[in-house]
Amino acid sequence: MLRHKLGVTRFNWVLIGLLLLAVQPNVSAKQSTLTFRAPDPGPVGDAVKEILEEAYQELGISMQYVDMPRNRSLVEANNGRISGELGRLPDLEARYNNLQRVPFELFAFETVLVADRRDCGLCTLDDVENLAFVSGMQTILQALENANFKRPSVQAIDINQLHLMFSNRRVQAVLMNDFEARQLGYYDEPHLIITPIRQQLGYHYLHQKHAHLIEPLAEILEVMHDRGRVTDIYRAYGVRFQRTNAFEQPPFFSQISATAGLWRTLTHVDGSGRYWQLVKRIFEPVTDSLTLNTNSYQRAVLGLNEQRFDFLVGGVKNQASIQGIESLTHLDYDRDLYAFTMDQAAMDALLEGELKLPVCYVAGYGYHALFKGEMVFYQADSSLDCFAMLDMGRMGAVVNYRENMPDWIATPYVQHKLRAAVPVHLIFHDTPRGRELRDWFDYRMRQLVKSGEIQEVFTDTMLERSHLIKNVPQD
Repeated sequence: MLRHKLGVTRFNWVLIGLLLLAVQPNVSAKQSTLTFRAPDPGPVGDAVKEILEEAYQELGISMQYVDMPRNRSLVEANNGRISGELGRLPDLEARYNNLQRVPFELFAFETVLVADRRDCGLCTLDDVENLAFVSGMQTILQALENANFKRPSVQAIDINQLHLMFSNRRVQAVLMNDFEARQLGYYDEPHLIITPIRQQLGYHYLHQKHAHLIEPLAEILEVMHDRGRVTDIYRAYGVRFQRTNAFEQPPFFSQISATAGLWRTLTHVDGSGRYWQLVKRIFEPVTDSLTLNTNSYQRAVLGLNEQRFDFLVGGVKNQASIQGIESLTHLDYDRDLYAFTMDQAAMDALLEGELKLPVCYVAGYGYHALFKGEMVFYQADSSLDCFAMLDMGRMGAVVNYRENMPDWIATPYVQHKLRAAVPVHLIFHDTPRGRELRDWFDYRMRQLVKSGEIQEVFTDTMLERSHLIKNVPQD
């Protein structure tokens, strides 16, 4: 939970009680209930409502809500026809003179751009052809103005219409708050990339006729924060605020350790390979000691989970076997994933979840969610072990990439594509250190691609496969 930064004196509850007694005579009957625009449905809006309702209750004031568009509510609040705004950007009062801010940081958020990596690679505002956002979002209007964005844009009525426009591919990208993107599940979709645009704080606003409530309300909110009540309410709604590091200055880590499975041309045991070159270029300048460890993929995943390494190179999103958070940017795309069987009858049984013999896969990945039923899965140390046991009849199927099929096969396997290629990430620990390392990787990765330096590390084939070629400067 974010800490409140304003230097307001903390009152104890006794002093608060005295303050409330002093304020109560000024609260008229009309002010016993305050009216605000109903927030958009979602965990953050629901939490903000509960926090403010609890605070106002200490003042003997109840809250009620009316449905109206964001833009109209600003006008209505400024004209005093509703009591204010539940949560808006700072400096709102510069444009709406009758609104006054309650000096308490109510919530933090980031404006983010959401797009499909396959369409625009890293997908910054410079990379998308058009976008949409919810009408009345001042943060987004300011971000577009600051970026001098001149391409087509569409304003949706609400978040649901915005989601439909995006999911139906009527627009290439959408701008929204990060908590709205999480609510819609965008952070969990492998092909969607989340690009932070701007960090903001949210404040509560009241019309100036209620200005006498600002000081006591801020003091109550401060006490609620110090008691942990604000954090408890956000936690109850599953809300956790995380702000991306902006890096005005490069960070420094005394030592950094990385691990990866062994991949030809990418991660060699001696520290060479394209992925290791990228890791060195990004992390060597910010540490005195960078250790690279190449092993079997199973051991690499285990090493990360046991926190023996700071990050894993080569994970994919939603990989159940890995405990951590992935980079927002990707470094590559893997390949289409297939199931292999000896005959069609076995393939049919596999796809129906009725295969009797085990399904073999390389340890560390975990593909159970791709299948129906309760089949038996066997973890092998290598792809060749899986195919050898399939040939001997000890396994009923293998899940792997076509590129890993053995050279010895005399009779072609029956093949079925389980999923298309997905982005490859670095996976970090979900700790303050891990998030700082992740943010540094994302920050530098974008710089390397946008400057064209990535071409010194990755081949043209890799850049095409990863869709990063779309962001590299063209001669």
